[in-house]
Amino acid sequence: MFKFLVCFLSLMFFFPVNADEYFKALELFNQRKIQNSLILFKKVADDEKNIKRSDAMFNLAVIYDNGFGVPVDKMRALFYYEAASDLSNKYAQYNLGWKYYNGESVNKDVLKAFDLYKSAADFGHPQAMFNLANMYYTGIGTVKDIKMAYRTFLLSRINGIVESDFYINEISTLITPEELKYLNDQFASLIENKIVLPMPVNDEK
Repeated sequence: MFKFLVCFLSLMFFFPVNADEYFKALELFNQRKIQNSLILFKKVADDEKNIKRSDAMFNLAVIYDNGFGVPVDKMRALFYYEAASDLSNKYAQYNLGWKYYNGESVNKDVLKAFDLYKSAADFGHPQAMFNLANMYYTGIGTVKDIKMAYRTFLLSRINGIVESDFYINEISTLITPEELKYLNDQFASLIENKIVLPMPVNDEK
């Protein structure tokens, strides 16, 4: 499971003034001043007008989930994951989907995991795309659909998930050459020679 804090980087970008406290919280966290960073993250998370609100919620969830400078508190982490997920934070949706898929700190619910992965994937989370593709491929949490799996594995591969190559090649042997060409053509404008796709094989002598 990938549980990284959003923007715990030294890179700085221009944001409106109401994001300043968020980046100050990041700075304090990187300085190992955890309690001070928590105060600011919570302040941002409670501010409905702050554009970094959902990121602050997600970071709070990760801190409590992993016990970064505080005792592990899975219930508090779950609260913040759900709050950030409700605000369409793709990182929170992915982590929450992972929890429901694996039954960590929640009752296992693959249907809910599917919905969360799909939402995170729709917002551009590459690993969520890969996990979603696997669910289409296996039929876990949804109806098995290898064509949709192929499409979604392609999207995850275009977004850098190299593990998708195995499934892309595997599925290419399970569908007809016509289906393979059709599916590949759908992504022609996105691929732009970034990846090598399996080519349809003509069985005619």
